[in-house]
Amino acid sequence: LGLRGTADSILKLGPFGEVEIKGIPLDVKTSLAGLQGLKDIKYQMNANFDNSRPNVTYITSVVNIRNPSQLTLNIGDMYLTPGFEGFTDDLIVGTSVVYNLKLVPGDNIVTSLVSVDTSIAAGFALTAALASRDITLNLWANSNSTTNPALNAGLTSLRTGVVLPTMLIAITPPGYSDVWSIKVLPTTVDDGLVEVSTVFQNPFFVDMTVEGTCLSESDCGFAPVPSIIQVWESGMSADFLLFPQDMKYSVKANGSTPHTFKMQLRADTSAPRGRIDAIVATSIATGAVPIEPFWTPKIRLANHPSSFYATWNENLFYPRHLTLKTGPDFPMIKDWFNKHAWPPADVLPPTTPVLPSPSPLPPSPSVSPVAPSLTPSPIVSPSPIVSPPPIVSPSPIVSPSPVIAPAA
Repeated sequence: LGLRGTADSILKLGPFGEVEIKGIPLDVKTSLAGLQGLKDIKYQMNANFDNSRPNVTYITSVVNIRNPSQLTLNIGDMYLTPGFEGFTDDLIVGTSVVYNLKLVPGDNIVTSLVSVDTSIAAGFALTAALASRDITLNLWANSNSTTNPALNAGLTSLRTGVVLPTMLIAITPPGYSDVWSIKVLPTTVDDGLVEVSTVFQNPFFVDMTVEGTCLSESDCGFAPVPSIIQVWESGMSADFLLFPQDMKYSVKANGSTPHTFKMQLRADTSAPRGRIDAIVATSIATGAVPIEPFWTPKIRLANHPSSFYATWNENLFYPRHLTLKTGPDFPMIKDWFNKHAWPPADVLPPTTPVLPSPSPLPPSPSVSPVAPSLTPSPIVSPSPIVSPPPIVSPSPIVSPSPVIAPAA
């Protein structure tokens, strides 16, 4: 290998610490023992598989490039040609790049982006095969792999293969703890915001930053699973909490960080009054309720220039539901549901005595309609008013006249 350019060196001075000297001129004409064309590249995990755009699939993976030499090399962006189980031109599937590559002696965990052109036969065959079996993605360098001509000359012998597992599934650390907690605030009754705490972990082996949450297709370019936490009761789930769109935190490689953030109570047809009542009853009895997070965070990885959206659903990390610890304030969530989510309880009218029905009346006789007469009716004078006969007093009783004798 002939290598010309600059190198950085770290001098270990024992109790005096370390001194880094940058930009040492380098012109090596002999073989760099142990560099071996950087052939030792191993797949660690899939970070993102994006096939939302026509005719192209983006595979962002975390790989380990082992540098067996004692050199630290600032390479920058390194482009390699990817092939589907072969090194010939007809097997080329697209392009591959590792951004901002700085190789140190030993293991170098970095992200790699492979853009697969699915409109060509090899690219289509690769994505189809990944769905059912492990495949080998071959990689080789060319004269334009880096901006350093001397390094390109040294990489011309690079021929390597990376085994990609079926569906790119690999065992990785979970993105979050299996224990969460919730605090209901005095203001929750009005705004529906609660405080949620958990420990977030880094599953990517490189430094990671969460920059937000995908809540809709306009956010992330595809229709995401709603970023929610479901709560479970008696085998039934209810949408319960909504992840914030402005979620932000950072975690170092292989690290973790505790985080407290606000989440919005969510109510829909899956959270009727009876189910929330049962969930509150469970929390009072046990101090916890089972939950299942579904989350699509926006993630940026170290040495990678662009972010992507990952799927962090509970069933990808854990074979069981997680635990949401609750406190004595938890029943106050019902105040918000009563005020904003549920209709008022039905109010029954006052009770009135029931009286017996009255006996039915006999039907009215039917009256046949009379056809109107076309001749005018004669004018009939009203009958005279006849006065009643006067009341006659009885005649007085008259005594008979006395009899007078005749004269003599």
